[in-house]
Amino acid sequence: MIDDYLAAKRLGDAAYRKALVLGQYPFLSALDDMIRPEDIAAENRLGTMEIPIEDIVGTKTRGRQESFASNFMPILGPKTEFAGKWSSLYDAAVSEGIRDPILVYEYMNRFYVQEGNKRVSVSKYNGAVSIAASVVRLMPVRDDTKENKIYYEFVEFFKVSGIYGISFSMEGQYRRLCELIGQSQTEPWDTEARQNLKAAFDRFTDVFKKKGGDGLKELTLGDAFLIYIKIYGLDALLNVSNTAIEQNLSKIWNEFKKGASDISLVENPDIFRKSSGIFDIFNPGDKGFTGKTLEIAFIYEKNTEISSWTFQHELGRNYIDGIFKDRIHTVTYPDCQTPEKAAAAIDEAVEKGADLVFTTSSMMVDVSVQAAVKYPKLRILNCSVNTAYNTIRTYYARMYEAKFLMGALAASMEEGDDVGYVEAFPQYGTLASINAFAIGAQLVNPRTRVHLKWSQLHDRAWQEEFLTEGIHTISGPELTPPKMISREFGVYQVTADGQVQNLATPVFDWGKFYEIIIRSVFDGSFDRADKSNAAQNLWFGLSSGVIDIIMSNTVPYTVKKLIHILRHGILYGSISPFDGELHSREGLIKDENSLRLSAEDIVSMRWLNDNVLGRIPKLEEFNDTARELMQISGFMESSN
Repeated sequence: MIDDYLAAKRLGDAAYRKALVLGQYPFLSALDDMIRPEDIAAENRLGTMEIPIEDIVGTKTRGRQESFASNFMPILGPKTEFAGKWSSLYDAAVSEGIRDPILVYEYMNRFYVQEGNKRVSVSKYNGAVSIAASVVRLMPVRDDTKENKIYYEFVEFFKVSGIYGISFSMEGQYRRLCELIGQSQTEPWDTEARQNLKAAFDRFTDVFKKKGGDGLKELTLGDAFLIYIKIYGLDALLNVSNTAIEQNLSKIWNEFKKGASDISLVENPDIFRKSSGIFDIFNPGDKGFTGKTLEIAFIYEKNTEISSWTFQHELGRNYIDGIFKDRIHTVTYPDCQTPEKAAAAIDEAVEKGADLVFTTSSMMVDVSVQAAVKYPKLRILNCSVNTAYNTIRTYYARMYEAKFLMGALAASMEEGDDVGYVEAFPQYGTLASINAFAIGAQLVNPRTRVHLKWSQLHDRAWQEEFLTEGIHTISGPELTPPKMISREFGVYQVTADGQVQNLATPVFDWGKFYEIIIRSVFDGSFDRADKSNAAQNLWFGLSSGVIDIIMSNTVPYTVKKLIHILRHGILYGSISPFDGELHSREGLIKDENSLRLSAEDIVSMRWLNDNVLGRIPKLEEFNDTARELMQISGFMESSN
């Protein structure tokens, strides 16, 4: 019918005019105009399959591209031969459907039509979701851009799932999706698994768009889908009504409204400063905790006998027990080494009346979000950094400040120019600590070289490597488990006869952090603090008392004096490791007149200082435990 052609043409004309106003190309883009032959590494014929209509964005070659606006709607006059053919195809599509597959070229997850432009135009006008297509994939040459890396991750995902349409804005998300739904990343899935994921994604997309998800430009549909199933699971899309899905979306809508940049790193506990009485009249419901005893639960991934990390948090719990006495009651849940155990522990804590829950491992972040949605009145904090959830608060400490002091101390105590540094694996904040240590060492001895090792690599013994390289002054783990007999922690030196002499160690004082939080709950400032869309990460440092250093009596007084001067500068903000001129191994990061690096730049840095000898290994080089934690907490691959 010509009436439908005219209606489609009005849509095309509107898109054409809008593009001109915005200074954009008003017609369909042609892939041949966008890429060169040398940009393509391979051409793979994938066969015939259903592809998402919305991902068809242009034509393969020049030609009929100027018959359509950029939205694939026609713009030629109604009396043209083209208009007649379009109308006939529309009539056939309405009565019989479109039978013959189109031919498309896929490049970087977008489709460009070689044969079948009018079939695509009619299908888009009719609101079709997908169309049958014979697909030829053009593989781009590998490079180091994020888009290229994500695309190659998609290709591996497609090999096992055969699913188009699920795209992400960050690396590692296809792997995370496979883990969440319990499917292989290397072996082809069975038909039921493919159908279930496709059906779940399509249902989510439909409800999400109707609720206004199309207006959220900071994330892809795949990003939003992953957030949803992290919290509710895949079954909450397959076995519930659309109304239930919409209700679930409403509970976590702010998680979709924020973008990747909406992570607020809160560096000062003053966020919890009690407001003056005159302003309290505007917050009559936030008068602080009014119960008799504040019930607090600590969820531990491991136990204090095998984990120094758990031991440090347990010391913090004991500290607040002594500070607040009968005003609080604390309980611990150790050995919650799986999400299921952590979730069960939180459920039990809530059942017993918990008002405040601390989950002390980044492994528990998704479980913490699930609990926050399940128990809206529960105050819950997860110990991780740079985590993009605003349903919960997360917390960590600026360990790089203490590591800066440790670097200066290590260089002061080393007679030569080489010191060692061992780290478990790279995640948010790790590279900042390494670089701060290296910069601190450079301040004392500009010739200092920092030999970097990773303790969680497959089949590697970092102690033996240091011995072979003649490294005697080493920055090791902060602490060792209480029942593990080892002195290889903090900054230490290995003597000629193999004895270990401890010099200093940075320490987490989690008790000070927990005291800040508990006082804020009592006075109401915890609930009054910023509740914007930004994910709020509490990232406190030396000035808050959450981290500090301990020096041995064997450290000379002159070295202690130097460290105290540097510590004083950090405490009062006059010194930062990342002030002034900075050089990575690849070149200048910033000159001496540039502003101090922001908290976001520091926690997410992906470079190594120019005096660091070592590299950031690839994910697959680490052991299974490290890989799991890196995928959860954020794998920081170096840009060098």
